[in-house]
Amino acid sequence: MRDVLLLLIIAGSIPFCLLSPYYGILMWYWVSYFNPHRFTWGFAYNLPVALLVALPTLIGTVFAKKSLRSLLTLESLLLIGLWAWYTITYIHATSVPIFAGHMDEASYEMNHITKIILMTLVMILVTSSRERLYGVMLVTGGSLGLLALKGAIFGARTSGAARVFGPPDSFLADNNAFGLAVNVCLPILFFLARVEGRLWLRRLLYLCFASGVLSVLLTYSRGGLLGLSVVLGVIILRSRHKILAASTAIVALSFILLLAPSAWMQRMGRFAGGDLDETANQRLVSWGTAWNFSHDFPVTGGGFHTIGDEFLYKQYQSRPLPGGLTASGPHSIYFQLLADQGFIGLGLFAVLLLACFFTLRRTRLIARRVPDAKWLVDYTYMVETSLLAFMTSGAFLGFVYLDLIYQMIGITAVLKILLRQELAALPFVRAAEESSPELLEEVVSPA
Repeated sequence: MRDVLLLLIIAGSIPFCLLSPYYGILMWYWVSYFNPHRFTWGFAYNLPVALLVALPTLIGTVFAKKSLRSLLTLESLLLIGLWAWYTITYIHATSVPIFAGHMDEASYEMNHITKIILMTLVMILVTSSRERLYGVMLVTGGSLGLLALKGAIFGARTSGAARVFGPPDSFLADNNAFGLAVNVCLPILFFLARVEGRLWLRRLLYLCFASGVLSVLLTYSRGGLLGLSVVLGVIILRSRHKILAASTAIVALSFILLLAPSAWMQRMGRFAGGDLDETANQRLVSWGTAWNFSHDFPVTGGGFHTIGDEFLYKQYQSRPLPGGLTASGPHSIYFQLLADQGFIGLGLFAVLLLACFFTLRRTRLIARRVPDAKWLVDYTYMVETSLLAFMTSGAFLGFVYLDLIYQMIGITAVLKILLRQELAALPFVRAAEESSPELLEEVVSPA
């Protein structure tokens, strides 16, 4: 029954995706994050739902003849440049014999990241209003929030003794990946709840937020715990009632420590005490391996999934892995980029993130001075906190090709574009009076 229902939903959505690329984007984020096909048990389980939604959406975008001017922002251009570099390193890797061991995985990742960035660019093109931005973020937060709610219920049923994972056979299946994705989603849920006027939906968003906090803890991911600490710290600082928020967090933390299962306490306690267990030592070896590899391939790296290549890992590892393992993952987005894309790829990604932070701060500064644009402020905080969560958790987790981070980069470009629209709707004199002329010129300019 589930399989038939999902097939009807996907098949029924195709004409709408074709006629309205914005609807297609909403469907894309739903199937990408919620993974509804992974909750079926028959033929729909392996249905390529993302592809079935993406193709009509892309075709609809072409026929809609959307102006490409929206892509003339610094963030969009840098994202396209990073995509071009991914392509260059992949093509180079296919011609190097010693990289043959991971080319199958690299080919899959190249296709995957291409779809992600293409759909991110489409999202930038079609998210042309405040209402559309809200819709995109609600689908994103709602999809991951409901998964977090499911994880929290599972955790409560097992008293926290079992780890929480994402949908099976998805990019969120790993507990670490799920913890990272939920951390990035938590600011979306919180800030959407702050601006939501419907009581029932606001309560549901806060419920998903609380469930997300619990789910991250129950992933047993230490990288997730670090990211969660940053997210909650920033949210408390941005809260309208800081003392109440901080007090609530302290009380909640006390209950967590009191009720936490012994396995969780042991895992996190050793980490907090600086006692490096087997998995922590694996991280150190992988980081050293990536660094050693970068000396021989500093420019282009080895293409996607370099560190997972057992042959290369053995050749460049700094010391034997604990536990008798022969290879391990990169365990860090930064070392993952260094090995996969070389110093240039790592540098491009770093510049892209810095550009996003600069744009978000500048957008917030101007939006505060323009009454009709003040609604953008909460969105800048939302994306900024999500990026911080990704950068913190990602320092210990190797998921740099996660869909969510590219969406947040795209949303940064959207916020800049929507600010331009708000300013353009004002009389010139009023806009000049309520915002700094220098800053205004920077924001309205194409880059």
